[in-house]
Amino acid sequence: MILFYAANNDRVVHTLEAQTAQFRVVRCRSFETMLKRLRTPRHGLEVALVVVSEKDEMERLSGLRNLLRDLRLVVVLPRRDDETVAWAHKMGPRFIAYADNGYDQVGAVIVKMMRSSRHQPAASGV
Repeated sequence: MILFYAANNDRVVHTLEAQTAQFRVVRCRSFETMLKRLRTPRHGLEVALVVVSEKDEMERLSGLRNLLRDLRLVVVLPRRDDETVAWAHKMGPRFIAYADNGYDQVGAVIVKMMRSSRHQPAASGV
């Protein structure tokens, strides 16, 4: 299952939802909704796709680093300046994309992540 957070960009949402339609997606349109979902049991949640649109959103997301650390994180940044990219790396993403670069790569990466997670053997309890 994919947690998809994008608060302010309908074009991005439409494009990425089309690319991830084959998977179960939990769509969070607000920070509070995402926070609530991350604080509940995971139940198959594997990937978090976070589309960042502004600096204050980055600051709020920084507080979720511990809640996101067990997920495969994909971040879409609004710009490529040093501060924004450094922030993203601190979050520990598996993939970073940029809003000005199109979203085809993001969809392809998520599809690959989801398909590879389905083929991994389940962990056995000891």
